[in-house]
Amino acid sequence: MQKMTQEKMKNSEMRNNEMKENEWRFREEMQNAGLRLTRNRRRIFEVLEMVDRPLTVQQIAKTLVGEVHFTSVYRSIETLTQARLLREIPRGFKNYYELGEMFRPHHHHVTCGHCGRSLAIDDPRIEKLMRELTLRAGLMPTHHNFEMFGVCRKCRRQ
Repeated sequence: MQKMTQEKMKNSEMRNNEMKENEWRFREEMQNAGLRLTRNRRRIFEVLEMVDRPLTVQQIAKTLVGEVHFTSVYRSIETLTQARLLREIPRGFKNYYELGEMFRPHHHHVTCGHCGRSLAIDDPRIEKLMRELTLRAGLMPTHHNFEMFGVCRKCRRQ
């Protein structure tokens, strides 16, 4: 029991250190991009840093209700995405957002089409295939989005 508690404390300490490092990096990247570090932008960053899945503008705004006006959330997300501090993930007619690759390693998502649960996946074979297909099409790869959809076990049982 005590070993589990010590391990939880160690994991918590590691997460806190990672968050501090990310916050420092966020401030530095804002400065490098010539952007002001506003309270709204900082709060959006904090919200996305605390979750383990991409969120829509509406979900972010709902989290910040009473703190930041929806229009400000939308504009700030657009600015942060253009500066590559956030990553935009298109899903159908909606866009989702998560921290950019300077804060979280490059990855893709597989999403349940029923409940919306999203899991990050990272497999070098995907990257290699995407590069090969792009080169075969006669293009020089610069970036890509690759999202997969399916039905999770829980939704299949229902």
